Amino acid sequence: MTTHSNPKIAVIITAAGSSTRMGGTQKKEYLPLKEGTVLSACVKAFETASKIIITIPAGDEQQALKAINPTDELKSKLEFVTGGTTRQKSILNALEHIKNSAEQPQYILIHDGARPFVTQQVIQNVIAGTIQYEAAAPGIKPTDTIKQINSEGFIVKHLERSLLTAIQTPQGFIFEKLYEAHKKAADDDYEYTDDSEIWGKYAGPVKLVEGDINNKKITYPGDLEKGAAK
Repeated sequence: MTTHSNPKIAVIITAAGSSTRMGGTQKKEYLPLKEGTVLSACVKAFETASKIIITIPAGDEQQALKAINPTDELKSKLEFVTGGTTRQKSILNALEHIKNSAEQPQYILIHDGARPFVTQQVIQNVIAGTIQYEAAAPGIKPTDTIKQINSEGFIVKHLERSLLTAIQTPQGFIFEKLYEAHKKAADDDYEYTDDSEIWGKYAGPVKLVEGDINNKKITYPGDLEKGAAK
């Protein structure tokens, strides 16, 4: 990860989930991948950031450190935050942690700890879009035809595929504005699963930038094997 004109960019990596859909006893972020783990691959992709904050389950710091196995230089940038009961609450915990620190970044990138195949090109696309438009997220066009259904399972709307995108991470934002948006979102009666949705409701539009079809999120056991084979 390199930066444009050296703006201060911090990264939040989400790794506080339970990984229930993986079907095993070990968190998917700690699973082995090539010479390291899923989490270490994510962290390495952002190693030049000014600060890397990782959301983890309570008491998991030593396990997370073991999974990352950082160099001394990288370890000095790592900070761990206990996650909440939802992804949204975990991100707010991390944003509060940054807000209460001595130095705050201009921009924040938020990345799923289960997306170890992110490329530097995608990261740079997001950084450039964020600097120019205040918020950016990578996406790819869906290859399937997407339909909207009702609660009974009937198709109710035929969506135009050319206007659809599958959103990935990292997503980038102006730190202060995202923090304020998250605080507002915490007070409403809706659970958000995506930071771009929170920004869109409380801060403004999010610029779509080019993602990568291989930037998959590890959700099921086969996802890790397929991704590693690329």
